[in-house]
Amino acid sequence: MGSIIKEISKMFLEFFYKKKHKIIKGSSLIPNNDESLLFTNAGMNQFKEYFLGYKKSPFSRITTIQKCIRVGGKHNDFKNVGFTKRHNTFFEMLGNFSFGDYFKKEAIFYAWELLTDSKWFNLEKKKIYITVYHTDIETYNIWNKDIGIFKENILLIKDKNNIIYNSDNFWQMGETGPCGPSTEIFYDLGDHLKGNIKNNLGNRFIEIWNIVFIQFNKNLNGELISLPMKSVDTGMGLERISSILEGVDSNYKINIFQKIIKNINNFVKTKDLENNSLKVIADHIRSSVYLAAENILPSNEKRGYILRKIIRRAINHGRILGIKKYFFYKLAKKYIRDIDDREKEFLYKKYDNIIKIIKNEEKSFNEIINSGIILLNKEIKKSKNNYLSGKQIFFLYDTFGLSPDLIEDICINKKININKKEFIKYMDIQRKQSRKKHFFEKKINLYYKNKISKFNGYKIFATYSKVLDIYLNGISRNKINLGDTGEIILDITSFYGESGGQIGDIGYLEKDKENIFQVYNTKKQGNLIIHIGKMILGSLKINDYLYSKIDISYRMMISRNHSATHLLHFVLRKMFGTYVHQKGSLVTNKYLRFDFSYNNSLELKDILNIEKKINNYIFKNIKIKTYIQKKQEIKNNNIIALFNNQYDDTVRVVDIKNVSKELCCGTHISNTQEIGLFIITKFLNIAHGIKRIHAFTHNLALEYIQKQNKNIKYISNIIRTDEENLVKNILLDKKKINILKNNIKKLEEYISSQEEQTLLENNILLNNINLVISKIYNFNPKLFSYIIKKLLKKFTKIIIILSTKWENKIFFIIKISKNISDKINAIEIIQKNLDKNVCKVNGCANIAQGKINLSKDKYYFFLSKIRSFVLNKINKLI
Repeated sequence: MGSIIKEISKMFLEFFYKKKHKIIKGSSLIPNNDESLLFTNAGMNQFKEYFLGYKKSPFSRITTIQKCIRVGGKHNDFKNVGFTKRHNTFFEMLGNFSFGDYFKKEAIFYAWELLTDSKWFNLEKKKIYITVYHTDIETYNIWNKDIGIFKENILLIKDKNNIIYNSDNFWQMGETGPCGPSTEIFYDLGDHLKGNIKNNLGNRFIEIWNIVFIQFNKNLNGELISLPMKSVDTGMGLERISSILEGVDSNYKINIFQKIIKNINNFVKTKDLENNSLKVIADHIRSSVYLAAENILPSNEKRGYILRKIIRRAINHGRILGIKKYFFYKLAKKYIRDIDDREKEFLYKKYDNIIKIIKNEEKSFNEIINSGIILLNKEIKKSKNNYLSGKQIFFLYDTFGLSPDLIEDICINKKININKKEFIKYMDIQRKQSRKKHFFEKKINLYYKNKISKFNGYKIFATYSKVLDIYLNGISRNKINLGDTGEIILDITSFYGESGGQIGDIGYLEKDKENIFQVYNTKKQGNLIIHIGKMILGSLKINDYLYSKIDISYRMMISRNHSATHLLHFVLRKMFGTYVHQKGSLVTNKYLRFDFSYNNSLELKDILNIEKKINNYIFKNIKIKTYIQKKQEIKNNNIIALFNNQYDDTVRVVDIKNVSKELCCGTHISNTQEIGLFIITKFLNIAHGIKRIHAFTHNLALEYIQKQNKNIKYISNIIRTDEENLVKNILLDKKKINILKNNIKKLEEYISSQEEQTLLENNILLNNINLVISKIYNFNPKLFSYIIKKLLKKFTKIIIILSTKWENKIFFIIKISKNISDKINAIEIIQKNLDKNVCKVNGCANIAQGKINLSKDKYYFFLSKIRSFVLNKINKLI
């Protein structure tokens, strides 16, 4: 599958290799240390810290092929996928990058040569069109004068809404930071297709390549400052260039998609291979397979939500095509088996897990969707005038995941009209509530300065340091004064910056004991370590020398919890298998939290067993050491690594002797005995197939046990038994309580039946309507429902008014049989006879209830007023 794509990929890398570019493997679909992105959505993501200037690239020229996921934002619209020729959720991006090496001229000449030279892609030159930012005259001249493209084929793109730099051809990483103009390359597929290069591309003109020239830093005031290191970031969609080279006008017509579509058609047997639902499924099977390969599990949060959304949309479109049996996971099997050699090894390693994840979600959703269709059919049966409201459609969509298309398809078959406009209104409300902006956001406006903060605090807790930078409210300053809060960056520090799930250190920066900055938190930003806090004595300025002193007891608790996290990870994999994968962790000075993938349930016996095994390792006083190793050696040494993360060429290994080896940059204690004790306090299911464990160590674990022991003694004293027989006696008491509850229920039913008899004796029949009014004291209002059900069964037309004084409040309920509720209104009965300030009534025309504060005399007067009011109403019906 996809041999042409394979050839194009090979040519691209070969071309830039000849241009002295280092070929780098594409990164994981899960961005490394970047909370602003759910998924890698461009080739530049893994090089973001180089562009920002936080790190210096080891290579000045790089080329990659990057897997990307886009499910929203300005680049894509999820609902368009499958319905347009070029939208995809999963795609691959061909990219070449320069970090302080070549710039505009070379980047443009490289692109032109690869695209048009007969040795490479050999595209027709006259069919190529270019867009350029309107003030970037240098780029315009390169295309026009140096390359020789006619002026008519070069478009100058202006700013939108007269807002400077607000243009499709001016790239910005965020509100501040690196930015610069871009130039885009388009290709004309021919005049047999509709489209205009100037204002409506249609299907005729396809964007091939985007080349961004990162040459400015935008500061907090919106000013552009020239960067000392200029960079180039380019991206070309592999599927798009493949469609051109294969001579087709749609991504879905290229070889790789056509094979998937034919596989889908084995389940459908349709002659229409242009059906949009086939394209949706073809796209979504690719993204589902690659997301599952990253060990992402479908859930209702973040990345898991996106995978769930993709799988369910595909299954919905399968239903539209008439597929009612399981098919999606079978397509995943076929896709992996048919994939070309370029991806086969990667996917085959994850094969079992990928199929298990997709199959479980398909099974789960089929159960939900079947329930949704049953409910839809019920709504259709109840519908008046063969009509379903937008609110009903939205409920079915939001609760059961039924796609609007599937609902519409079913309704068309049953000749039911639906209100699409109202549905869209509800969808817009939901989008506004859930919409979040995701962009590169940093409080401190840093760019490339060749500055590094060195961390030497693994074993040294106080370091002589120099102040490199001071920031107040995100703006660089020369000095910080008494009372100011801000951020300080040092050349060398003993403070660990928050990363890898471990929180940052706290402590003090001291100069001569007369100038003290209290550090509340420490963060990492690229190669810089940022000390966040407040000047509590004196002042500090840039180039001052001081001592960075961490809070040692705070650090030790963090280190104990971090080492305990490694033991927990090891024990979980040993007990449940290597399919257990870490999904997140938090290591603080008070507790540790660990999320992991595991599809089976966790029982109490499992938790106790985990605790026992970990504490056995703790009591054995096992040595913990750390060492540096080459990255390529780790796979051969049984070392646990989070391969979603990017690592440098050398890595730090935390080795708990003969137990656990794991890549980690965090702080640890020197032997397991220092952990003291390990106690699990909570275990939760946070999503489908994702478990979470909370635990305490050391003195906090002891305090937890003592607190639990105190509670046990307290409970023992209450029920007057010893601790050994506590559970036995609680179960005996529970049995007795259940017997008493059952007896009380029978007694309440008896009392209710007695009250029902009294009501029947005082029943008033007028105009063929039964009126039943009760006034009771010390009668549980929860029993009203029992009486009402019995009375409604006895009479066709009835008005029931029940009230009682219970726990010093008067409760009432009015129930009217539906066949007369259009003539007599339950809420009106209360509102006409009681001051609104005295009582708030809940209900509708058919039923009303509430509680009031009235004296006994006023209560009886209130009931007599209601009785007269209702009788008068009934009389008027005669």
